[in-house]
Amino acid sequence: MGNEALGRQGSGLLARPVYALSRLHQILTARLERELAAVGLSLRTHQVLACVAENAGGSQQEVSDSIEVDRSEMVRIIDRLEQGGMVIRDRDQNDRRRYSLKLTPSGRRALQRSERVIEAATQDALSRLSESERGALHDLTLRALGESRPGRS
Repeated sequence: MGNEALGRQGSGLLARPVYALSRLHQILTARLERELAAVGLSLRTHQVLACVAENAGGSQQEVSDSIEVDRSEMVRIIDRLEQGGMVIRDRDQNDRRRYSLKLTPSGRRALQRSERVIEAATQDALSRLSESERGALHDLTLRALGESRPGRS
């Protein structure tokens, strides 16, 4: 994963949790972008597909707000996903300004592929941690964000 690069960054910086988390994020993001590109996706398209899957029939605007993407960029992403046969975009019958989004079978398969890539990369990146430590890291990160794991309070 390139963890040896962490040591070269300087121990003073790694003394700060926010920097260590940022470095882990940078390393994982670069790896995920490479590995997702190999299956024809990106981290951003994965986020959109996952959000659409969770909120079938939700609007482009809701997806855009949920993952904090500029609305004009969201239009381009959805255009590409629609052209690729992964998403269906329909006008809302009650509000013609609103598009509702749904995954196609191809979109569901793409989401499953990207989930497998992300899971494998995560397992590898966090391989130095035990399963309980991984869970604790996840829980603590979510708590710092003011969130909790789905299914937990």
